[in-house]
Parts: sequence; structure tokens; C-alpha cells
Amino acid sequence: MRANRNRRSFLKSTSAALSAALTLGPRSVQGANETPVGGQNEKTSSPDSGDTYETHAKGIRILPGQWRPHYPWEHIAWVSPSWPSQDYIWLDFPEAIFTSQGLLYLSHVNPPIPTVYQNLPRISWREVALGIAFDRQLPNGVSFGGSVTKGSDSDVDLELHLKNGSPEPLNNVTLQTCAFLRGIKEFGDLTRDNKFIHTSGSGWITMTRASEIQEGDGKYGIGWRTKGKKVADLPWVVTQSNRGQRFVAMTWFDDTLSMVSNPNHPCMHADPKFENLNPGEERSIRGKIAFFEGDLQDFHYVD
Repeated sequence: MRANRNRRSFLKSTSAALSAALTLGPRSVQGANETPVGGQNEKTSSPDSGDTYETHAKGIRILPGQWRPHYPWEHIAWVSPSWPSQDYIWLDFPEAIFTSQGLLYLSHVNPPIPTVYQNLPRISWREVALGIAFDRQLPNGVSFGGSVTKGSDSDVDLELHLKNGSPEPLNNVTLQTCAFLRGIKEFGDLTRDNKFIHTSGSGWITMTRASEIQEGDGKYGIGWRTKGKKVADLPWVVTQSNRGQRFVAMTWFDDTLSMVSNPNHPCMHADPKFENLNPGEERSIRGKIAFFEGDLQDFHYVD
């Protein structure tokens, strides 16, 4: 019996130490002595609070991530949901930038779709208030960047900006911004039936059903960028948890071009567009990732 008591005491003491360490929150890539990113409002819980490993980490957390270490130029942000979870969405931010000057950026290598510039250098995220940000300049003078920051207890603000520092116009600018869901098990099912878009005639419907619509009368497309049918009347794509009435949604508001679901990946996209940029012009767009619990029919999110 003494050995069991000693073991319980040891486990209790180490659990307390681990809890204290975890409540410090994630750190910036700049160093361990800098301000925590995304964990400013997390509360310390005692070992007797009933928390488990799965429920201890609470609230939205945003930190620099990694997906494919063999492609060091990608920009991956890890975003946790608002409820207790050890998992993260992997936000590929952006995945691609298509323009009239060619495919200026791709976060990975796809041999059938070559980019204008290859083997770009690594660009580190930097810490900003409530989140992280980056900036990159391409050899032709075009520069772009973005930020992922905590908006409220249940949503994340997204921002992307693009400047045409080249001597030529930059037209037909469309992007891919991928929320990769394999790293967050409750959203990672290999199906389109857990992804939803909203139509004027039928309300929220699955991406499977939306793909069967022959002619769209919506404002926003489904499918890859300009190739998608305009079916949706709201600029939101929503994924439902396999644990019940929990959802994650993504949008670029009026700058949303199309929504995509890839069941084999698995991921969801709200892909944006930019207005044309003459030499020297710069534009920015804003979006959001929102987490919510309840009935999908009650989701009426506005900026």
C-alpha cells in the first residue's frame, strides 16, 4: 500500500508541474523569453479540477506550424478550436497565388503545375498582437504577406496583402487558402458530406449535394477558383465535427471567390481573389475562421 501511495503522490506532483508548464502557452518562433502567442487568457487548472490530457488545453491557440519540412518556403499556421482540444487545423496560408504573370507562389511542389519561382527561401513567422504574421518579397518585386490573429473567444481573424512592385500589371489574382484537417481528428473524415455551403433555395447543404446542382444562381462558386459553379449565396464553407454539433467555418467575406472540399486530402477551402493591381498598387483582404457549437441552421455569422 505504501508503494501505491508513493506512486500516486509522484504522479500527482508531476501532473501539477506539467499543468503549470502547459498554462504558459505556446511561444513565438523568436525565442522562449518572448510573450506567449495565443495563450494570454488561458486559466491555470489544478490537478484536482477534473481535467484530463484531452481537456486541459482550452481556447484558441495560434502558433507557427509545419506540414512539409521538405518545402521550407511554405507558411503554415496551427489553429486550435475554441473548445478543449489537443488538435490543430493546419492553415496553408496561402497555398497558391495565380496571376496574369503566372503562378507566382505555391507552398509545395506539383510537377504538372510549375511555378515562376522555385526553391524560395524560408520566411519565418513573427509575433504580433494576439497572433503571428509574415511578409515575403518575390524576385520580380511583387510582395505579399498575412496575419492570423485571435479575434474573439470563438474566431480567428485572417488578413492577406499583396503589393505589385513589378513594372507590369498584376491581373486575375486568385489564391488558394487551405484549411488542412488531417491534424484535427474530429474534422478529418474523408468525405464531402461533413462540408456545407449555403444556397438561397435549400439553405445549408453538403458539398456532395451542391456538386450535383447543374446550374447555379449564387454569388460564390464551388470548385477550384474560377472553374467552379456559382451555387452559394453566402461566402462561408463549414465543416461539421464527427463528435456532434460542433463546426468550423471559413470565409473571405465579399472577397471569397469559391469554396472547395477535397475528401482525399482532407481539407476545406474558402479561396479569395484580389482586384487587379497596377505597378506600385497594394491591396489587402480580410477573412475569418469561426468555431461554433449548436444547430447549423442557427449559424448566421456576420463580420
